[in-house]
Amino acid sequence: MLRRKLLTVLFIIILLPILVVLFESVTAFMSQKKSTTDTAGRYVQSLADYASDRWNDGRPAQINTFLSLIADYGYNMLISGEKFHTQSAGGRKASARRDKFIPGMVAYVTSRGRVISSSENADILATIFTGSMAETSGRAADNGNIVGSFMFGENRVSYVAHISTTGNRMVYAVAAVTMLSWMGRNDFNMMKLAFAGILGTLICLVGLFLLRGSVIKPLRALSSQVETIKWGTETPKFGADSIFDKLRVDEISSLKKAVTDLAYRMIDKESLEKRYLGDIIKAQEDERGRIAQDIHDGPIQVVSALIQRIQMLNIASLGIPPDASRQLADSEDIAQNLVEDLRDICDSLVPPWVSLGLASCIEEASGRFERQHSITVNAVVNQELEVPRETTLALFRIFQEAVSNAVRHGHADTVSVEASLRGGRTLEFVISDNGAGFVPEAETPDTLVQKGQRGLAGMRRRVELLGGEFVIKSAPGEGAEITVRI
Repeated sequence: MLRRKLLTVLFIIILLPILVVLFESVTAFMSQKKSTTDTAGRYVQSLADYASDRWNDGRPAQINTFLSLIADYGYNMLISGEKFHTQSAGGRKASARRDKFIPGMVAYVTSRGRVISSSENADILATIFTGSMAETSGRAADNGNIVGSFMFGENRVSYVAHISTTGNRMVYAVAAVTMLSWMGRNDFNMMKLAFAGILGTLICLVGLFLLRGSVIKPLRALSSQVETIKWGTETPKFGADSIFDKLRVDEISSLKKAVTDLAYRMIDKESLEKRYLGDIIKAQEDERGRIAQDIHDGPIQVVSALIQRIQMLNIASLGIPPDASRQLADSEDIAQNLVEDLRDICDSLVPPWVSLGLASCIEEASGRFERQHSITVNAVVNQELEVPRETTLALFRIFQEAVSNAVRHGHADTVSVEASLRGGRTLEFVISDNGAGFVPEAETPDTLVQKGQRGLAGMRRRVELLGGEFVIKSAPGEGAEITVRI
């Protein structure tokens, strides 16, 4: 059983570590993202509250100084395309914005979404504020953090924002930080690396799926075809082309071709064997006809001439002693019986009643078998059956052999035969007896011949030539039943 499922087991062994890695990667990625988002949330909440306090102080100069110290370098880089260097050639710290040391964006926004004042490039906070107020049903009033993203050109920028109220009900302090700025270059690269790992794992899963479709699935289909195909009569059918056929493995394609070629060779072999068997059976029937003709032209004619001489001697020998007359009469009777026996042998070799149809053939044969073997033969044959002469002859030979086996080996005294049409298309021919029975074996005609069971082998071969089915049911003490379906 394990060998039959080896491909599936190997697929699972390969798949499990990848699934574990995928699960761990997703878990680590989500944990890192949540931790980063929570930390950024606490930061922007503090930044928004600080901005609210500065507004409540009411000192415009202090507010402007505070706003001038804030910059979201990651977002600003997307806007301006600038690259910031932290050290100059002289060893002194130098930056295009060395005076900006508070990361993030801050804006004071009215309840209608108009920006009163903001840090550098923080106009986007008006959109974030308006969208959050419309979509979160007062979420800003609860001082909750807002996690989202917006499109800037071809870039999607993720952010964490917080909205704090001021002493003026019409003004809100909005603070936000983008992940590009908050995480820093190294941390952001780690996040990208984790995402790349997840993406690579997914690609491996897709590869395994394609492997299953292009290797395991075709092998299973091929195995199923080999197990169920009727060798000698069918060729494998591998189904319609699918997407996996474009990813086919050369070895599997070669294996399919080899199985197909083998199936065609088996069909050719079966066809040749049937022609060979047909020629043998035809030769046997021709030989039977020749023997019957020789018996008719030889022994029967000789014995018939002997009967005529006895009859002429009886006529010419009037007045001979009574004992001599009885001897001549007995000789004539013996000769007559011999002629009848020889004619029965000729009829068995070449049954003339075969041309009368299956029903008449079986009825005539039943009567003769009763006289020859001193048994009872019950025949039930549909009179309307129209069967070709070749089929009638084959069924007669099977009937003849079955009766002979039942009498000689089974010591039966009653044989029943029935012929009918099943389902409007299948001819069913059943012969049963009340003999001793036996244990039937599923053997081929060749092995039956090797075991000396030539009669059963001949019956099977005749049915095979007709393209039919031959079934034997028997058990010791329960008689035997032979069923032929054509």
